[in-house]
Amino acid sequence: MKRKHWMRPNKITTLLLKGLLLAMPATLAAQSSAAPRPFSYDIRDEVTISGAVTSVLPKSSPGKVFGSHVLVATASGTVDVNLGRFGLRGKGAPSIRDGQQLEITGVMKIVKDQPLFLARTLKLHGETYTIRSEHGIEIPPQARPGASGKSEPKGNSL
Repeated sequence: MKRKHWMRPNKITTLLLKGLLLAMPATLAAQSSAAPRPFSYDIRDEVTISGAVTSVLPKSSPGKVFGSHVLVATASGTVDVNLGRFGLRGKGAPSIRDGQQLEITGVMKIVKDQPLFLARTLKLHGETYTIRSEHGIEIPPQARPGASGKSEPKGNSL
């Protein structure tokens, strides 16, 4: 039986495919060593800040990154804390007012040439509110267990 010409790999095609396969690891390594994205979240970079609220911005304003913001006066100066789209919305969201003392755990980033603190957890009046997961993903209101200073039992109940 005679083979059809289009079924045989062409030498040039074979060489091109081999070249692409050899170049892939180098391309992937270059991408992984590139500068981190502004909203990437690494829990190893977390710090905790505390201070008094000087301003609450429930919605994005011109020049600000999406989501709600809280400006907090710390010993080092004022910090712009991003609470994301859901931070101040829905059941279990904190009710933050000017003058309140907050303790916030998160990661400091530079976005649009400005420092921005991405909050993961927020403590207000002894209660802890989870804003983002350990991977930096915002927690929507429907996924919140509610604000609680106590740990909730895990597993199924009978």
